[in-house]
Amino acid sequence: MFFSKAVSAVAVFTAVGLAGVAQAQTFPERPVKVIIGFAPGTPPDIAMRRMTDPMAVILGQPVLIESKPGAGGSIGTEFVAKALPDGYTLIAGTLGTHAFNPHLYKALPYDPLNDFVPITRILSGGFNTFLVNPNLPANNVQEFIALAEARAKEGKPLTFGSGGVGSVAHLAVELFKQATGVEMVHVPYKGSSQVVTDVIGGHVDLIVAGPSVTLPLIEAKKLKAIAVDAPQRSKYLPNVQTMSEAGVKNVDIVVWVGIFAPAKTPADIVSKLHATLIKVLSTDQMKSDFARDGNEIVTDESPGAFRTVLAADIEKWGKVIKAANISLQ
Repeated sequence: MFFSKAVSAVAVFTAVGLAGVAQAQTFPERPVKVIIGFAPGTPPDIAMRRMTDPMAVILGQPVLIESKPGAGGSIGTEFVAKALPDGYTLIAGTLGTHAFNPHLYKALPYDPLNDFVPITRILSGGFNTFLVNPNLPANNVQEFIALAEARAKEGKPLTFGSGGVGSVAHLAVELFKQATGVEMVHVPYKGSSQVVTDVIGGHVDLIVAGPSVTLPLIEAKKLKAIAVDAPQRSKYLPNVQTMSEAGVKNVDIVVWVGIFAPAKTPADIVSKLHATLIKVLSTDQMKSDFARDGNEIVTDESPGAFRTVLAADIEKWGKVIKAANISLQ
């Protein structure tokens, strides 16, 4: 009797294993949906819309985009966390949804590590530039720090604007403040466009922005760049120092978008999706398209490598957010 039960158990496990292999071999049998937790026209949306057609050619099924914006990307991210782990529902997650939000929201309805399988990053936002009004008497980071210290002693601290509490622009400056010890006042807006206008108008002293905003305004001499927060100088701004060159360490910020599947998605399906994304992103056309958007393609050699990056970012930004005492709930 024991032998009979053992044989039956082996048969069940074998059947389940074979079913999983068969599922992976036939995947996908219907359209794959990628959820965007932000409004149309944002970097995750633009990037995925460039990628859907070539992905569909490789997978043999349409790849659809669906926007579920709100709560800093948390609404769409939660939706995917609770989706069936079959590879048909993915999320284009960001540094914000998976590294910032766990520390900004006390009751976040998903776990960024345990509720997802990271597949690969697809892009980096290139670099962010610290920008000031051309009339501000600071032409580099050290001069800016000296000015900030002097203004703080006078009781008139410098101000910095961002598109909202907990945004990349906000946390980038908080990281800078913690690295340098300078005092500055945050002025949050409901979007980044008005911040740019107010820095140009001299109403706010500093903004951190990506290349799509940065380059045209610097060229027009409406804003002045004092540093980039990337590990190396940008080829677009070769005369602008990195933070590290200016003596400010550990203010390198890598803003990314990555693709995630729900936890427990079969490994073979994850591998197939990973291989598809890598192949799509390896073409010269895709590299050119991303560069035109001001982004750089960045990929991970394996889902495990992406998970390591994510875990490090969660730890890093948790410390920044805690030290700045920032909360959205």
